[in-house]
Amino acid sequence: VFWEDGKFIHTRCFTVDVSEQKKLVQTIRESEARYKSLVNSLPVAVYTCNKEGAITFFNDVAVQLWGYTPDTNNKLLKYCACYKVYSDGKYVRPDETPMAIALHTGRSFRNIEAYVERPEGTGFFASVNIDPFFDAEGNLIGAVNVFQDVSHSKQSEAALRESESRYRQLIHILDTPLYTTDTEGRITLYNNAAAILWGREPEIGKDLWCGSFKILNKDGSDMPLDTCPMALCLKEKRPVYGEEILVVRPDGSIRNVAPHPQPVFDSAGNMTGAINMLIDITRMKETENALRESETKYRTLASTLEKEVERKVQDLKAKSEDLKISEERYHKMVEEVEDYAILMLDAEGIVQNWNKGAEKIKGYTEEEIVGKSFQEFYLPGDRETGLPLQLLDHARKTGKAIHEGWRKRKDNSIFWASTVITALHDLQGNVIGFSKVTRDLTERKQSEDKMQEYLSQLEFQNKELEQFVYAASHDLKEPIRKIHFYSDFIAEDQSSKLSDRSRDYLNRSINAADRMKKLIDDLLIYSRTTAKVESYETVDLDKVLTEVINIFKEEMGYDDITVESERLPSINAIPFQIKQLLINLFDNAVKYKHTERKLHMGITYTQVPGKVVPEFMADPAVVYHLICIKDNGIGFDPLYAKKLFNIFQRLKTEASGSGIGLAICKRIVQNHNGFILASGKQNEGAIFSIYLPTQP
Repeated sequence: VFWEDGKFIHTRCFTVDVSEQKKLVQTIRESEARYKSLVNSLPVAVYTCNKEGAITFFNDVAVQLWGYTPDTNNKLLKYCACYKVYSDGKYVRPDETPMAIALHTGRSFRNIEAYVERPEGTGFFASVNIDPFFDAEGNLIGAVNVFQDVSHSKQSEAALRESESRYRQLIHILDTPLYTTDTEGRITLYNNAAAILWGREPEIGKDLWCGSFKILNKDGSDMPLDTCPMALCLKEKRPVYGEEILVVRPDGSIRNVAPHPQPVFDSAGNMTGAINMLIDITRMKETENALRESETKYRTLASTLEKEVERKVQDLKAKSEDLKISEERYHKMVEEVEDYAILMLDAEGIVQNWNKGAEKIKGYTEEEIVGKSFQEFYLPGDRETGLPLQLLDHARKTGKAIHEGWRKRKDNSIFWASTVITALHDLQGNVIGFSKVTRDLTERKQSEDKMQEYLSQLEFQNKELEQFVYAASHDLKEPIRKIHFYSDFIAEDQSSKLSDRSRDYLNRSINAADRMKKLIDDLLIYSRTTAKVESYETVDLDKVLTEVINIFKEEMGYDDITVESERLPSINAIPFQIKQLLINLFDNAVKYKHTERKLHMGITYTQVPGKVVPEFMADPAVVYHLICIKDNGIGFDPLYAKKLFNIFQRLKTEASGSGIGLAICKRIVQNHNGFILASGKQNEGAIFSIYLPTQP
């Protein structure tokens, strides 16, 4: 409408076509409908906020996870529609959520984990992904939050961790050294028994093939690590059995070991690594050495006793070899171990699984025993006394129960079992079950029983032999005394008319009776010193030496003896035997003194370490008293130095003796865990060196 000076002049009309705008609005509405339909069809929860934090859209999955339908008109509802949100156990306010941070900073968030609580108290673990929206000019206009329920994944992860924890716990409770590697040979797991055997703890993922400080072949030569049984197992993808190696610890000690490496494959047949069980056979080797030493020590017994000892020793060696062969078969772990019965029990003692070793030892198949009580393996008497449940209760309270005893197989035959029951705990420390490892030690039990029986027989025979010597010697003394008495009477009777020849024979008979009496006395002393039946006391050697010198000078009339001695110590010893030791050494010096000079004896004392003791396997860590007794007698050929201490051994001289005195000296020193040596030269004298440990 147009006016001029307040008067109407004319009108104009303009027409605008808005059909295109309506089409555009309709298209936008259809696009939004398709967008909402698409978002609602997604299996994840989605909601959006404008730049002020007000919730502008959410899909059905979000409503299901939230547990309610939020009111978008509520101005207090901003950033997040969850009832409560927790991160690392702490409550998170809506204005502190990742959505609020994204709207304030423009940042995106990926795979943020949080715990969402619903109004009725239930909840779930959510994985959150947030992206901000920007307009064409780059201005922040809102953000979208895509989240989903990952509770099942969390539970699976927890179950996986618990399963792995059980596996590692089972490995560590085994007393047998055990470790695993990957396909490259890097150590992935080892138990405490393996670390003790190695004397060190290897570095997981770094140490290759084994955790040993050093490995040697049986002959003591170096074995490169890349040629060890475990390396060969991984290289050739096969078990390696029957090998024996020497493991050197960082402190220098050496253990004899029989390794049993075996490759591990996955369900597709691909090798994933290897497992190695190490059998420490050091004690078995020491037992063999001890048996050889025992055989040498008892060679001086009567011929019939020697044959019996040899038979018993050979029998024990055979049993030891059988035991070695048996132990070398223990090469598999859990289901593959055939010589250990390894099974899992629930908290009430019900069998949960069964390995080949259990089937081999106990006779049951897995189908026959799983689901039954472990009390099936115990004898009726043990079940009546409650032994199985007592062991289970002990393991529950202390963590472990160890027991040896007779058990029964499926066919009711019995075997001697060594059993270790270990409690298994969950992450909260609650007992959830038990592991039970059983080993059949019937052969070892039988060997030990036979050895004990043999030792008892040997001890009984030794006592009978000592009693025989003692009784025989006493019975022989009586006729000797009568012979001596009647011979002396005849010799001293002036009325007896004897020819010179008869009197010479009579004197020879008296001298023979004296020698027989001395021989019997020495046999009694030797018999008394063959067993350590007396207790140790503090013995002052200076005082004992003075008593012995007085015996020879005053009682025996050898006043032409000169003795020079250093100050001697007080030692822990058997008083009678130490005195008898010095008496026999003095008596030996008197018998073999030089006819052209007076007898002179010199005694010295010092302390020496075991490593300097010549010709003997002395303990290098032990300190010994060294007492040297030197004389200036006729001496002897050094070739006879070792024979001097044999019973009834005499030098070819005019001196008389029973041949038992030095044997008594050797026996006394051995009773005190010491050593005695003789050295000398003809016509120059002899030296007797006595080594006695300072700590008996």
